[in-house]
Order: sequence, then structure tokens, then C-alpha cells
Amino acid sequence: MSPPKSFSLLLLLLVWSLSAIADHKPDAHWSWHVLSSGSDESRLSVYRADELLGIYDFSCDLTDASEGERIEDNASLTLVRPESNPDGLLAIICNVGAHSQQITIIDLTRKSKQSVYSVTGSYTADWEIQDGELWIQYDEPCDTGPTVECPDGFVTKFVQYPGAGKESAND
Repeated sequence: MSPPKSFSLLLLLLVWSLSAIADHKPDAHWSWHVLSSGSDESRLSVYRADELLGIYDFSCDLTDASEGERIEDNASLTLVRPESNPDGLLAIICNVGAHSQQITIIDLTRKSKQSVYSVTGSYTADWEIQDGELWIQYDEPCDTGPTVECPDGFVTKFVQYPGAGKESAND
């Protein structure tokens, strides 16, 4: 007995939709695939060429993750190549809760299932390349609360990756 046509059509649509959202590209240097996502937790598989590098758990929302620069408030995954790590680092920025943002760094040269760096900013978290090196930017509440020196109640931190002890703060 053959399955009903509606079941066959449903199965065909399911297989097509799964292949349409798969971001793993075996012929690429690196690729990723969001295995599950929600408002407070997500799971991501990361591949180097055709080898599974690891499956990573995040305490943030990767629902709208895209490659490259962030579009509005969507999560982003970007291959970053600082001079200190020419093989590349994967920088992932995503939303945590209603206002916070998290940045996580995965070293693509390691076979570890752990990220190498992660920090959550009260409102913002980002990265940039300065003088060939990766700098992480995030905000946090001022130790003293709002003051003349810290009128907004938050200070922006800049930290060089890997934590070479270089840090600066700007109001």
C-alpha cells in the first residue's frame, strides 16, 4: 500500500525546507548551521571544510543569524582574520533578552567545543579590527551608577583579543 499523496507531498516539502535552511557548505573553508534557536538559547554547528569542528550552545537568540555585518538587530556570524590569527576566528553577535547583546569568539584552528571568548554587554557588544588586531567592544554599568563622569550610567569597554591585558574604557 502506498502512502497518501498528501503525505508524500508533506514529506517532500519537509525535506526541501530542511535543505533550504542548511548553511553547511562542505566545499567552503568554514560554514555553520543553526541547529536550534529560541529567545534564550540556541545551538550552532560549525564546520571547517567538511569536518565538524564542534556544536556550540549559546544563551542568546540565533534565529535570524546571517553571515557578515549585522542587519538591524539580527544575529551575525563573521569570519575575522586578525594578524595574530590568520586562519580566522568566528565572531558571533546575538541578542540576549530584551536589550543585551553578546559576542562570542570561536577559534577555527582549535578542535574544542568551547568558545575562546564570550562577553555580554548591557546594551551593545561588537568587534572591530584595529592595527591588524581584534578588539571587542561592550558596555557595562558604571561602578558608581550615574555620575558627572558617567552620566548615562554605562561605560564602554574595549578589550584586545586575546586578552593581552590591553583594555581601555570610554564614557
